[in-house]
Amino acid sequence: MVIYLTTRYRRFIRCVFVALMSIPVSSNAEDVPLHQLIDQHIDAMLVEQKLTAAVPSSDAEFLRRVYLDLTGTIPETQTARTFIEDSDAHKRTKLIDRLLASDSYDTHMAIVADVMLMERRPDKDVTTDEWRGYLAQSFAENKPLNILVAEILGADGVDEKLRPAAKFYLDRLVDKDVLVRDIGRLFLGVDLQCAQCHNHPDIDDYLHQHYHGLSVFVAGSKTFKQPDGKFVLQEEVMREVEFVSVFAPNKTSKTGPRILDTLMELPKVAEGDEYVEKPSRTVRSVLKVSLRKLLSERLPSDATPEFARAMANRLWAMVMGRGIVHPLDMHHSANLPSHPALLNALAERLMSMKYDVRGFLRELTLSATYQRSSFIPDGVDPAKLPEDSFAVANVKGLSPEQLFESLLVATGAAAIFEMQIDDAISEDSKAVAADDSEQPDSQETDAEKIAEARRLKRAARVDEFVTIFGGVPGQPEGEFSASLPQALFLANSETLSAWIPARLDNLTARLVALDDSTRFADELYLGVLTRFPEEEERTLINEYLESKRADRPKAVAALVWSLLASVEFRLNH
Repeated sequence: MVIYLTTRYRRFIRCVFVALMSIPVSSNAEDVPLHQLIDQHIDAMLVEQKLTAAVPSSDAEFLRRVYLDLTGTIPETQTARTFIEDSDAHKRTKLIDRLLASDSYDTHMAIVADVMLMERRPDKDVTTDEWRGYLAQSFAENKPLNILVAEILGADGVDEKLRPAAKFYLDRLVDKDVLVRDIGRLFLGVDLQCAQCHNHPDIDDYLHQHYHGLSVFVAGSKTFKQPDGKFVLQEEVMREVEFVSVFAPNKTSKTGPRILDTLMELPKVAEGDEYVEKPSRTVRSVLKVSLRKLLSERLPSDATPEFARAMANRLWAMVMGRGIVHPLDMHHSANLPSHPALLNALAERLMSMKYDVRGFLRELTLSATYQRSSFIPDGVDPAKLPEDSFAVANVKGLSPEQLFESLLVATGAAAIFEMQIDDAISEDSKAVAADDSEQPDSQETDAEKIAEARRLKRAARVDEFVTIFGGVPGQPEGEFSASLPQALFLANSETLSAWIPARLDNLTARLVALDDSTRFADELYLGVLTRFPEEEERTLINEYLESKRADRPKAVAALVWSLLASVEFRLNH
């Protein structure tokens, strides 16, 4: 199977930017459904650049892709067979709607948002479970994205219901410089780090005052330890900051709170009357006019168009494999959007949809652009087919969480995994029983203790995958890059190696029991790769099994493992 992978080129400045912005797309774009508007923009650019688009994806290709993008895992064998054989002309739309309404969507989006916003930083004051639970509930409610971001930027950790949202600040130790960079990157699409000491040396759009204007919002925030031992945020008076460029050390500048070029006007408060209650060592500092609250109200709103553009671009990249502006945190005039008018339209629609993430993703996945094949059209040179043309579906590496869940589904080893967890809990219980030291009293019931132990054991197994397949903590997730440690892990992981051999009712056990060679190949490929095998693949499988008749279980397990370790399985295409 050939998968669309191209050499990544540095984007050049498009001299025809103004012309592209004015390409006629629709006489009345507001009346056109967003998924159709997307295709009109993309197709117009393909015509302009004389590029050939890929054919529509097969049902199997689409099914696997949309399952991974919206639920974080591949579909089960019977689900794949039923969908592929279904003749309903509207089955793709029905599938998208069903997945978006599922609990798996909520859980998956919580992981996506966590990795995007916290970038796998280690837990400090708020656990990942608390944080992801808050995010999952937000996506289950379809909380508007601007409201979700407002809660995160305005959280102080005092209100127990919103305490998880304070993880963004608390687990960054309320470090001003870290927060300025990450708020700019994640919510505005601009990386201002190199504008901290002077105007950005390479990007004319990123100014020294942008960095320090954003810093005013968070520079007064500190941690406060409550009597219960929990850290929360407090805030000291801060109205402006002074800054000096290293290139002009004798010139001092000032700025109040600003979001890029927009300077905020602060409500006037009499000197000495700034606090709700005068702070002390035992009283948390609470301002009558909170700059963090002002940030939470102004940044994720229509008044800050950069927010809608950045969020639309990130959601697009989530399912399309790359941003219209790429990298995602490099929105500036020397790194123009591949499709400027389309990005404007996406941002405008996101705002008009009241930041409805579920509805926005529905439109993206309904588009013919999303549903294109990842196979390069016949006669097209891959080197002459830019990734940012979206003529062919871009390939994405599976995240560690997607890989773990997909391996569990593919092997059909859910029951085996539960036994692994039970065995680990049993060993822990024996170790505790052998410990003569007194154990602290607990109000938890035995059932609660077991449930918590099972959750922790499962999380520990997922963490194994994160360690091997995840990115560097505190940095954005990188693009797919296979490595020797990853291959060795897939070959030797105790967790995975227990899922593959024929046992209970897992995939290998079911395959060993099959005598029909055609059905065998179908079940193997549907279970692992979510497609039917090609005739050449059927022939090779039959020849291999015939040569290994003396030890069929071992031969079948080897076939399963080979497909699980394949590039095709490890990529979302």
